Amino acid sequence: MKPWMRYALGAAIAFGTVAVLLQLSGVAPLDGFRILWSGSLGDELNRDFTLQRLTPLLLAGLAVGVALLVGLFNIGAEGQLLVGAAAGAYVGFKFNLPAPWHLIASLAAGSAAGAIWALAPALLKVWRGAHEVITTIMFNYIAIYLTHWLVADVWRSPDTGAPQTPDVKPTAELGAFPGLAETSWGLGIALLAAIALYFLLFRTVWGYEARAVGANREAAEAAGAPYAKRVIAAMLISGGLAGLGGAIEVVGHYRYFFEGFSGGVGFDSIAAALLGAGHPLLIVASSTVFAALQQGAYFLQVERGADEKMAIIVQGVLILYVATLRVKWGKRGD
Repeated sequence: MKPWMRYALGAAIAFGTVAVLLQLSGVAPLDGFRILWSGSLGDELNRDFTLQRLTPLLLAGLAVGVALLVGLFNIGAEGQLLVGAAAGAYVGFKFNLPAPWHLIASLAAGSAAGAIWALAPALLKVWRGAHEVITTIMFNYIAIYLTHWLVADVWRSPDTGAPQTPDVKPTAELGAFPGLAETSWGLGIALLAAIALYFLLFRTVWGYEARAVGANREAAEAAGAPYAKRVIAAMLISGGLAGLGGAIEVVGHYRYFFEGFSGGVGFDSIAAALLGAGHPLLIVASSTVFAALQQGAYFLQVERGADEKMAIIVQGVLILYVATLRVKWGKRGD
């Protein structure tokens, strides 16, 4: 099967799944597709909301993707995003720095926190052979409860009833993207990160060695590629991207950190990275599809009462489809 035929079949399966779910929800498929389109990309305001959803999803997807290409399954993007958001918020509300250094410090703190959170699973992988799926899941739980404690007790704002931090100072805020109200300049940062990651992975010796390690560790080591260094570096980049996504959401959208902050973006990013096969530019496309699907499903729920969780079902179907393709045709090279 030719590549374009695979993508066409995947799109057909996705549309078919949505049509069935719409029918089961009591919504005429054609009417449902119209609402999904207008609620995601066909309307100026909803397109803005879609792009706002895209920003953290794309950065977290890139985080999972870079690990995939090195042969690692980083399930910890959720935790890395949370600690990055918390660190970015802390620097944003705690310190008094001039613009733009305050903003830069907040983003750097978020990225550094995410990278540090990914370092321990990387070291456990290299030194003890601990599986990264297990360790990153464990660190997700630690991050969830750690940030809950911080926002509910240590950093809790005295001015609000709900558990949240104080607002970041104006000098730490990230402005809106030109022509958009809800989407910050974080979208531009995320797109630049995707391009930079593409060149790093596919246009440098480092990237070649990293991908070689992911494809065949033994052969790569025999050829002189340093496995441990590439794994640790890849996980640091992965955690840094996820943490940056969290910090951008704080300083560019919410202006504060609160419990339940991520909304599961870190877990959605796993699906986006898998659908994009770890390739940075394909992850841009898959993340856009998922962000549009989620925003459209939310709008559909408002308009027709259909459950917005249908977006999760469609994501799952697409991942199953991709997995089937890899099993069936992965060794044929067609």
